[in-house]
Amino acid sequence: MANKLVQENKTHKSLKLRIYPTEEQTILINKTFGCCRLVYNERLQERNEFYIENILPIPKENKTERNKKYKEYKPSDLKTQFPFLSEVSSQALCQSENDLKNAYNNFFKSNNKTRKGKSGFPKFKSKKNNRQSYRECMVSETALNFFSKYVKIPKLGKVAFSHDSLPKWYFKEAKLCNITVEKSCANRYYAVLLFEIEKPNYKIENRKEAIGLDFSPSEMYVSSENQTGKDFGYVAQKQVHSKKLRKLQRRLARKQFLKDPNSPRKLPSKNREKARIKLARLEEHIADSRKDWIEKETLRLVQNYDKVVVEDLNLKGISKFLRNAKNMNDTSWATFVARLEQKGQDYDCKVIKTDRYFPSSQLCSKCGFQYKDLKLSEREWTCSCCGTHHIRDVNAAINLKNYVPLERRKLTPVDSEKISDLAELALQAGTLEEAGTKQQATAWKKMPRL
Repeated sequence: MANKLVQENKTHKSLKLRIYPTEEQTILINKTFGCCRLVYNERLQERNEFYIENILPIPKENKTERNKKYKEYKPSDLKTQFPFLSEVSSQALCQSENDLKNAYNNFFKSNNKTRKGKSGFPKFKSKKNNRQSYRECMVSETALNFFSKYVKIPKLGKVAFSHDSLPKWYFKEAKLCNITVEKSCANRYYAVLLFEIEKPNYKIENRKEAIGLDFSPSEMYVSSENQTGKDFGYVAQKQVHSKKLRKLQRRLARKQFLKDPNSPRKLPSKNREKARIKLARLEEHIADSRKDWIEKETLRLVQNYDKVVVEDLNLKGISKFLRNAKNMNDTSWATFVARLEQKGQDYDCKVIKTDRYFPSSQLCSKCGFQYKDLKLSEREWTCSCCGTHHIRDVNAAINLKNYVPLERRKLTPVDSEKISDLAELALQAGTLEEAGTKQQATAWKKMPRL
């Protein structure tokens, strides 16, 4: 029990540093990428061949025989086949094999429905992936020297890095667990340090009670306080950099491939590689700018509000039928909501997702009347029941603010005489703002049941 309590009080935080390796260190890093990829692919190929040759001939009913065959599987010694594997870190190679085992375990667990989410069958790793990485687990706790600006990585030694300041949680007895070395598509190298720390719990006073955030493709969100993401510095990054993006994409499309008689595929020329790196750096800058705003805005929200209610949207499905799909994907709404949930745990802020089919835009925030014939092109509408004029997004955000989760609601049909009783039951679960008004209870009655 004591170990479980210790684990519950612990959490993991990562610190990403951009490193500047020397030429020798760069060569060794690239060698390690290739060797880890080779070990992963070879082990995957071995297991696939063993399954086809030994397991498939046995019928599925004979589980005992299949288990015996699985126990007979012995991996080959790759270092005798490929002597150059001894030049790189052995811990990185072991971790690559462990990654394959975890991929198989996740695949089997998802098939047995003992794991949330879907995990497909393990795939072979490619040299052309945008992200190349390997992990070092056996690292010293003093590997990071922030004052001398270097991080000590096994086999590489001291590698210089650049970073402005350490985060607040670093000073709370952070224990270094592992280091992941990454290479982006823009040929930039990073070291991601994973620390184990005690769960932070920041206590902030004088916060507002709740806020609702309605998704907006052009402004990120519209809040129940009639504010948008642009009021706090949101910029649609791809629209701002669209001219430069088009220019670099056209330059890349004009560059040539080289025809090598000894190779069946075309090889990129040096000028094409230069153009590709320029385009990759701009796209990385766009992603970093978007991520920076998301980090700052989510922190502001959890610090200023006790409860944040957001929409649960399937933007991938919605964007197939709309013209502004580019703007929707540029917002990174899923990342925004995920960061809200993670930071909400640290700052004791409730982050609630609404039901997928909650009609926030159709409900009147004053009387609870549902306007079922509301079209997407109607940005303003007037309630036929109470005569209130609504701005569509602001009204939806107010309804989100007053939203009550399904587990606190009664899903059985409710008569009009029992509406007041329903409101009283809802008030027992929380405050008036959490439960909604009596008029909101009528909207729950009219809402289609899930």
